[in-house]
Amino acid sequence: MGELADEAKRGSGLALAGVQFFFTLGWTVYVLYLPGLLSAAGIAASWLPLLLMLDQLIFAVMDIAFGVIADRLSEGYRRLARLLLVLTTLSAVAFLLLPMAAGLSSAALLALLLLWVVTASVVRAPTLVLLAKAARREQQAGLVLWYAGGMALAAALSPFLGLWLKGVDVRLPFALSALTLLVAVLVLLRVSDLRGVPVEEPAQRPISFVAYLPLLLVLTLAVLGFQIHASVNASSLYLAHATREMLPWLMPLLWLGFFAVLPVAGKFFERVGTLPGATAGILLTAIASYATTAVDSLEMLILFQVLAGAGWALAFAGLMENASAAGSRGAEGVFMGSFFAVTALGTFFRIGFASQLLPAWQSVQFALPAALLLAAGLIAAVYALKTPKSPSAPGRE
Repeated sequence: MGELADEAKRGSGLALAGVQFFFTLGWTVYVLYLPGLLSAAGIAASWLPLLLMLDQLIFAVMDIAFGVIADRLSEGYRRLARLLLVLTTLSAVAFLLLPMAAGLSSAALLALLLLWVVTASVVRAPTLVLLAKAARREQQAGLVLWYAGGMALAAALSPFLGLWLKGVDVRLPFALSALTLLVAVLVLLRVSDLRGVPVEEPAQRPISFVAYLPLLLVLTLAVLGFQIHASVNASSLYLAHATREMLPWLMPLLWLGFFAVLPVAGKFFERVGTLPGATAGILLTAIASYATTAVDSLEMLILFQVLAGAGWALAFAGLMENASAAGSRGAEGVFMGSFFAVTALGTFFRIGFASQLLPAWQSVQFALPAALLLAAGLIAAVYALKTPKSPSAPGRE
């Protein structure tokens, strides 16, 4: 029985990582081709950043909405799985049809975009919530690491997509992205179904959501700081020491540090606790981010980019595991939904920043990530000092 449980746990983790990998790659395909789709539909290019920001607002709202639904269906595990499958199928069909809708009219494209964004939200928080509700407490931390790994692997490969897809018929990447994500979700549901219904465990109540709000502030500051560093500043920093042709090979190096630390993050959290571990990761990312703006060689820049990735692995996985533990049992949906809603809002502001829609921030572009991350780390440290030490359940004795 133990071997079967371990096999189910690994299968669920791999399937969850696969879903997040294909979802993140699909989003990259969408961002790459959206300018062309808007042009084909007769929509001005100035609408591009606004549409991308609107996507993130919808993601944020739907992450929380699906989290609430998941909690209310706490006794309907299979109903939640069926809902996820139906919405993912709609999402795949909508994504598949996007290139064709662009040639029809602007209204058709925008309607299909809205359908896709709303239904695609179901593979963010709900997939992890679905497995968390059917997993033992000690298994939830592993699921978080698988989730982060799948997402980060796709992020590492994203710089190469533009090169690989050059000259390809636009319909092909949309079709492949839609179908691979649908298959990945089918595999996830199959594996989770084999594991069965949630295991009976001692009664436990989630912590007060109000008590969790300081950590949402920490997450907000940390996500925004990291996103500006990794997605806005990194290319400019590299171009000060390398040619543009080298960027696709240099940009993923941050994620090399992420992957180097992620496999051992679980053991680290067991030793020091998830919140202290996440705090250490945030502060390491802040220091590394600041150092990247002060180095005078490509080699040192690469070193600190790798360290920034290593710190972010601890920060992101630690904060996500903390959210999962804080909501156990019965409120995993609300806590995890809020976690992903905040990450969506971080992307919202990062897009606005990169598009110069927030001009007041441009003058502090390279100092801002370290400042935001430092503030997040200090707030997290104060919160950790005031919280009873528990590696898996903050705020509980």
